[in-house]
Amino acid sequence: MNSQNTGNSAQSIAPGELSHICGDEGESPLGAAWGRETLPRALRRCAAQWGDKELLVFPERRATAAQFLEEVERFALGLKQLGFVPGERFAVWLPNTMESVVAEMAVAALGGSLVFINTRYKTHEFEYVLRQSEASALLLPREFLQIDFLAMLREVCPEAAQAKKRSVASSAFPCLKKIIVTGSAPDEFLTYEEVLSIGASTGRRENLERIETSVQPDDVVILQYTSGTTAFPKAVMLSHGQVLRNAYQMAERANIGAEDRVLSAMPMFHVGGSVCALLGAVTRGYTLYTSATFDAGETIRLLEAEQITTYIGLESMFIALRNHEAFDKHSRASLSKGWSAGTPAVLRMVVEEIGIRHLCPLYGLSEGSPNVCITDWRDPQEKRVNTMGRPEPGVEVKIIDAASGATLRRGESGEICVRGWNVMKGYYKKPEETAAAIDGEGWLHTGDLGRIDADGYLIWKGRLKDMLRVGGENVSAVEVENFLCGHPAVRAAAVVGVPDERLREVPLAFVQLKAGASLTEAELIDYCKPRIAGFKVPRHVRIVAEFEMTGSGKIQKYVMRDRILREFEKPEPS
Repeated sequence: MNSQNTGNSAQSIAPGELSHICGDEGESPLGAAWGRETLPRALRRCAAQWGDKELLVFPERRATAAQFLEEVERFALGLKQLGFVPGERFAVWLPNTMESVVAEMAVAALGGSLVFINTRYKTHEFEYVLRQSEASALLLPREFLQIDFLAMLREVCPEAAQAKKRSVASSAFPCLKKIIVTGSAPDEFLTYEEVLSIGASTGRRENLERIETSVQPDDVVILQYTSGTTAFPKAVMLSHGQVLRNAYQMAERANIGAEDRVLSAMPMFHVGGSVCALLGAVTRGYTLYTSATFDAGETIRLLEAEQITTYIGLESMFIALRNHEAFDKHSRASLSKGWSAGTPAVLRMVVEEIGIRHLCPLYGLSEGSPNVCITDWRDPQEKRVNTMGRPEPGVEVKIIDAASGATLRRGESGEICVRGWNVMKGYYKKPEETAAAIDGEGWLHTGDLGRIDADGYLIWKGRLKDMLRVGGENVSAVEVENFLCGHPAVRAAAVVGVPDERLREVPLAFVQLKAGASLTEAELIDYCKPRIAGFKVPRHVRIVAEFEMTGSGKIQKYVMRDRILREFEKPEPS
């Protein structure tokens, strides 16, 4: 693939000086082959090659590859008997459990698409995702972390309680037919175990295999809702071939294989869990350890007890591990591999203090299915703590001037653009947003800021988008602003990110009140807590009389943020 100049200012730059790099297809001969596979075929291959080897370990269950396949078949056959057909969407509102990963592979085997719903969502977000995705079935827990999920379901869909005896008949959710609950459930609900029993007693395996053969690598298998700069999340459409190739090539570059025991704290409702962690295990054969919640103390214990070789986590999780009182009380001698994103200071701490000497930092986004760049485990440490690596094989990355579209010189900062097999198929039912994100030449405009160094490694600098990153969760400032404006006392709101020692960044809301209205900062925060996900709730609120505005009447958030950041600056030591 040849470098293409996209603006007049780039015409005089030699190709080798352009910020345009391409992943070498020859680096991963098997990677491209995985791009021609499907999830059901991948799982059968996994069971054939590593059938008696432990593939999945949860706190409450352990399963070999063969046992996992058997449960996937039973659940898929049960869903088929209940009327689930190829092309439908299946919503999963669960933490990391055996039921969540079984559902992912079973729905894929039936030719359906998975709709993952964040377990931190409340009714406001849940209702939107369930309706916009047009899901025909929903799998959820009765409760999780003392939160009553069935109560939230009944609030948005009162007809849900009739789902066991007949299809749901809801005008608000016309596509929704079946609701399945994990664990114990009221009698009016169908349970996960009952679906397994239906599959075991009435399903025929040859019927399932016939459906599997009709599933194609280019079929959409995942709808991943991601917060953008719009008021509500958009559903990224990813295909079988995209997610399998991505997971395989990522693990390959990080040197993670069948001999490894991988502990992942990445939620399955994010592609870091459902694609990178789970499908990495399916394609590379490693044993995946995961759980419903992250607990630093339990993680430290597991590293020693299970002789974990590889840890996958977020920047905030690594900080929590290092700061935990049990950190120096347990051995981490087996631990040497891992991947994460983060700042150079934290990545260096992970290598030098936690001991993950072959840590591979990466850059990705849901629209990139998800990984775009990752370092090689053999790269010099300076590259592995200061950069996000090189593009995966078959992927192009360039840095452009966002205003002119011109490709910049190496070393210059601009918008990160991505092109290749990994670029999403689009946003579900949002053609205008898709066209705005992917240009006519196939380049995905990420809205992220970065540069490419002289050696062709990507350095991520921040976001051009109006986005926050709260403890690993993407938060749309626009979404939070629109929600705040729904309060009867709020006239307008502007949300910015401010530093936080634990989560790195948290929302701060500037709020204008309506004439004559009375509202305290604490009252507004209390209003948010039961209605939106906790990571979206502003940690700080400032009631203001007016906003900083541009001449065209737009709020100057950067001016407001720069001013408020002075409050959060740590004083220099005397």
